[in-house]
This record gives sequence, structure tokens and C-alpha cells, in this order.
Amino acid sequence: MSNAPRARRALVGLLSISFCMLGCDGGSTPRTDAGPGADGDDAATRDGAIPRPDGGTPATDSGPPDPVCVPTGGSASETAYCDFFRLALIDDGSGAVEARLRGRLSPRGLAPEGCATVDSIEVQEFGVTVGTLAGVGAFSVGDQNASLARGPALPEMMARCGGDTDRFGGFGFIIHGRMDGGTFEGRCADAEGGGRWPPALVVSCHRNVDEPAFSTYAMVDNYGGSLTLTTIQVAMPHGPGGALTTVDGTARIIAHADPFGGGLAPEPFDITTFGGSVSEGDAPGPGPYTNLYLSTMSDPLGLELCPIGWDGRGTPPGPPPVMLVRLTGAGERGAYSTEAYLDMCTRIPPRP
Repeated sequence: MSNAPRARRALVGLLSISFCMLGCDGGSTPRTDAGPGADGDDAATRDGAIPRPDGGTPATDSGPPDPVCVPTGGSASETAYCDFFRLALIDDGSGAVEARLRGRLSPRGLAPEGCATVDSIEVQEFGVTVGTLAGVGAFSVGDQNASLARGPALPEMMARCGGDTDRFGGFGFIIHGRMDGGTFEGRCADAEGGGRWPPALVVSCHRNVDEPAFSTYAMVDNYGGSLTLTTIQVAMPHGPGGALTTVDGTARIIAHADPFGGGLAPEPFDITTFGGSVSEGDAPGPGPYTNLYLSTMSDPLGLELCPIGWDGRGTPPGPPPVMLVRLTGAGERGAYSTEAYLDMCTRIPPRP
């Protein structure tokens, strides 16, 4: 095939991807955390876990609205299952940093559609208690994007935004709450003991944005020969006057590998070859959002960060690293910086 048809195919692919806003799915990252089972047991962790060949769904950070309910009283004392915790630290531009904690929390013994509240969260750093966060009250039980806490960030949290280290783990959360019939306690992230994949906790840093991304998607498409298109899309919800108007062509990649067989992650690095564009959208739930779209006719992620997905034959490979993608640009409120969590990347193999 000549270079001209290949170029036309690449352009068609780029244009088609640019219209893939919220419905994109697919990927190559096996998951080994399936969540609480029907019998109430913990999710599969490293031992005996069966990776999913479909790679799950794109990472999200914005969840449903908090429910309104009041638990019934009682003397029961239960534990809670928890995973997929994400701690977003948001500087509104004034220097005040707010901590927003999301994740999946499921008190054991709670009936379907039952009511539960998060009252307080003890925060530990490397096993030592450093402070507390006030809970949100009623939350969406069992939803991996449930809002659990929101308030002033602790100094130990803010210190994470001074560099690229300690973004995957390092904090434990002991959650105290009430549920229909009694109370519950959840020991989550590092307070649980670790061992989950994807990571039990991701810490991201943001400045001058209203919310973390609610959808992050990456794809590498090889059209044959040296013609490769890499795209990253990040959907950023915002309130009135908070739209993002530009995105820079440089992305910072902070990767983290599974310590139990996932290989090694590269040191943080910059991709400087992206071209960037923005567009506005609206969707039920998050409401208005800015779609940040980056593309480059090269393969800066490589097979290490974006491998070809497992075809289901033979022994499944270890999961590739997860990533934080730091993006910068300008918005209606000035310069911004945001970090989008990416736990999967789709790679389309070379065409014949």
C-alpha cells in the first residue's frame, strides 16, 4: 500500500475518534479486582485471580448524586468491603486545597437498597494516623464512584502534589459509619493491607478545575509500517464559567506497575508531540464538560504502557502499568493543571 492511502486511513481514524466522546470502551488492562461477590466474600486479589480479557471500562472519577436517607437504628456491628479509592486534591487557585475521596464501599449485611452513611474517616499515612475527614453522610452503596468525603486537605495530602512520587497508595482510611440496623467499619486502601490491582488508592492533583475527569480513554492504532496514531481523551466536568478553553501539547506520564508480576514502570516522562483541541459537551450526571483531545502520529506510550490485549489463549500476561496523565492549558478561570487516571489503554494491532 502506498503512503497516501495510509495517510488517508489515519486521517479517517483521527476524525472518527474525535467524535468518540462518552461511549468509548475497550482496552487491554486485565482487572484482578472484581468487587464483592454475591456471597459477600472479598473481591479476588492477587492469589487465584482471573484477569478479564476485555480490560473493563474506562476509568471514571465522577459518580452519581449522593442519596438522601437516614439509617434505621440497631445494635449490629459490621465490617465493610472497599476498593477503587481515588483521592483528588483540588486547589481552586487561592491556595486552599480540598480533598475529595471517592471509591466503592459496601457494608456487609446491608440489604439491597438499604441506607448507609459515612460519618468520619480516620486517615493514616504509612500506618500512622495523621488526621480525620468528615464523611459525606448518605452515599451510593456499592458504586465505585461514590463520594465518601470532601473537605480541607491534610498537610500530608498536599505534600503529594509537590512531585510525581507516592501517587499510588501511601494512605489508609478507617471508615466509621451507620447502616440500617447498626454501625459498620471499613478498613480501606493501605489500612486493609494492600495487594489489590488496579491500585487500591490513586492520588491525583488539580489546580483551577471544578472536578477531576469523569472519563479517560487512550488508544494506539497502527495503520501499518511507521504510520501510528496515538490519542488520549479526557472529559472534564465543570460548572458555570469553568469551561477549559485550550489544552497544551505536552502530557506528563506518571506510571505505576503491579508489584506482583506486572514488570517495571518507566520513570515519569513527558510526551511533547501531541496536538491538542477542546470541545464542549453535556451528559446526564456530570452535566456540562470539556472534552480534551490529544493526538500524535507516533507511539510515545509503547508496548510497555499500551500492549496488545490478551487473546484468551495460553497463560494471560501480567497487567500493564496504570497511569496518571497530567495535562495543562487555559480555561475561563485562567491556567489549569489536572491529572487524569488511566487504568487501561487500547492498542489496535498492525493491519495486514
